[in-house]
Amino acid sequence: MHEIPNFITHEECDELIKMIDAHHTRSSVVVGGTDRSDITDHRTSSTSNLDPNNVIIKSIHKKIADHLNLSISKGESLQGQLYEPGQYFKPHHDFFTGPAYDMHCLASGNRTHTLMIYLNDDFEGGETNFPNLSKSIKAEKGKALWWKNMMDGVTVNDMLHEGKPVVSGKKYIVTSWWREHGWDGAGDEQKHKELTQEPVTEVVEEEKVLESKVVKVNHNVIQSDSPIPKLTPLGFELIKCPSNMWSLIKECYELLKLKEIEESFDNKDHYVPGETTLLNFDNLPTVKNILHKELKDVHENFCGRKLDPSFIYGIRSYKKGSTLTEHTDRIETHHISSIIIVDKDLRCGCQNKKYADDWPLDIKGHDGEWYKVYAQPGDMILYESAVCEHARKEPFGGNFFRNFYIHYKLNDFTLPSS
Repeated sequence: MHEIPNFITHEECDELIKMIDAHHTRSSVVVGGTDRSDITDHRTSSTSNLDPNNVIIKSIHKKIADHLNLSISKGESLQGQLYEPGQYFKPHHDFFTGPAYDMHCLASGNRTHTLMIYLNDDFEGGETNFPNLSKSIKAEKGKALWWKNMMDGVTVNDMLHEGKPVVSGKKYIVTSWWREHGWDGAGDEQKHKELTQEPVTEVVEEEKVLESKVVKVNHNVIQSDSPIPKLTPLGFELIKCPSNMWSLIKECYELLKLKEIEESFDNKDHYVPGETTLLNFDNLPTVKNILHKELKDVHENFCGRKLDPSFIYGIRSYKKGSTLTEHTDRIETHHISSIIIVDKDLRCGCQNKKYADDWPLDIKGHDGEWYKVYAQPGDMILYESAVCEHARKEPFGGNFFRNFYIHYKLNDFTLPSS
């Protein structure tokens, strides 16, 4: 174990604290003996996944790699943590074992090194304690603390450590973990799926399907004389969610899963037939504001017009047998929108097959033809939601399908009084 005073400047510390304060969510931890992460009382801090493209983050990440004499490709993205009074992290190792190793290490290898940076020291308590070494480290602003989790390919049990409870004030740190091979979170997940024989769902992004018959509904159907202008060539587009926002969404999703409720609203059985639940972003109003603000440019670039935020709805969780009735959205407020796919479980428990077919969005383009859009977690379907009729016509066949909706209205549009 090594201490490095003044590893980063006080100014860099202050900037990192601002980043952590900007958005953080309750920390999760790998549940012992499983490949599952969850929020438990073993760790009560908050976590912030720091933007790897930020200039300050890039500089610090390289400095850590140089000091440890490791390839920067082996470093996980830097993570910030916030501990408020009474919060702690009970004794743990940073390396993975058992099912957690299968989940997190099959491509990247295990964690070989940890480097932690203290961003402030104006708090009481919160020492970093190593019980097997009988050592306790107090924070000093800008100081780094690093150790090896593995020696000659073998995990080091003596590096058991804990974050003691903060007594008063707030404790801010940044943690950097390093792997045996190049860090590849997606590769770890893919190899784990192969190991557990999970199917790899084929991504079909824009499979065009002509339909000979379309069943219309009377609610909110915008006719050709609609006062809402058509702003894009086709009316929709499939893209990837920006990585920093996708990281935030995944953090929030883990928290919202603890507060799943039955979905209910007027005429729900007409618009969304079947069983659905909500993992409600209304529980995280600050995050809603961040998403609306940070994704505004994406929607404005899609339509070429200035927009104002209107609504965020969801996360909606569709269950087996659910459909979405053909409709258009509110012409007063839902002009440019997106659907962000969060998670899906296609296991169906059928006798003749284990997995249901993927579940597309049906949408009518400006050319008058219907399309099926197949989207995966982390994808965004941008669409002109008050103009393009859309639905999920086929009953969902899996366990759950989870997405949420972001809506904007045109800044310079007023609905005619007629």
